Amino acid sequence: MIKILVATDLSERSAHAVQRAVQLIRRQGGGEWGLLHVIDDEAPAAYVQRQVQQAESLLQTQAERLGEQAGSVPRVIVGTGEAAAVIVESAQGMGADLLVVGAHRKSTLRDFFVGTTLERVVRSSHLPVLRVNGPVTHEYRHALLAMDLSRTSLQALSRARDLGLVSLDELHVASAVEPLAAGAIMEPGISAEVLENQRQLLRQQLQERLAAVGACLNDERLLVQIGSPEGVIGEALRQSGADLLVLGTHAREGVSRFFLGSVASRLLASLDSDALIVPPAD
Repeated sequence: MIKILVATDLSERSAHAVQRAVQLIRRQGGGEWGLLHVIDDEAPAAYVQRQVQQAESLLQTQAERLGEQAGSVPRVIVGTGEAAAVIVESAQGMGADLLVVGAHRKSTLRDFFVGTTLERVVRSSHLPVLRVNGPVTHEYRHALLAMDLSRTSLQALSRARDLGLVSLDELHVASAVEPLAAGAIMEPGISAEVLENQRQLLRQQLQERLAAVGACLNDERLLVQIGSPEGVIGEALRQSGADLLVLGTHAREGVSRFFLGSVASRLLASLDSDALIVPPAD
């Protein structure tokens, strides 16, 4: 059984994340899970203490009701301090396998994923993070893996399967050949031919790597196109009807970078799908 920690700010967005956790816990027949709320401790101590007591009371009431839905009552954790540090400490304390969060407001979503709370959590905890964007109406049916030729893509797929979020039978994969990177110094007349050769080579390499882990995808389920990664992956989401996007992250020069540099941050900011963000393995 997987252990799940849900980070909630008590908003409607977080309520969607809580309901997804309920669905995942219920599916596995119960198990250990927790509700975490973090309060900024920079306010006066008496105010912070009141906020802690109010949050604990609210979450304890919710926990009893959620326990009936999920098959096990979640542990309530209310912490104070810097959000990322508290989340990591709480996740490590309960031995969580998955952190579930709600989507932030569109105006601040990019900032949330670049250099702030989620990036620090992913970098320091090595914990997969499931971002839930909307109401939970069904279990995940089709996943789309954003894939490149690095190990992190297949590691992300493996973790997603271990968490029970991805089935190879319902998997779609998308990858992009960026025209600028490949054709910046080429003559216009040969750029298209070179890019198409690169696209075909990338497709063959991806097929080989996927086949090695038991995923034999037909043309419809493996999309390799010329274009920006966010454009190609966004189109693949629309074509496939996938309800979960799976992204691996890179560790470069000591700083956590998302799939293909900053692509994942742009994807998460612009796309409405739920997303599983998987950090590199230790």
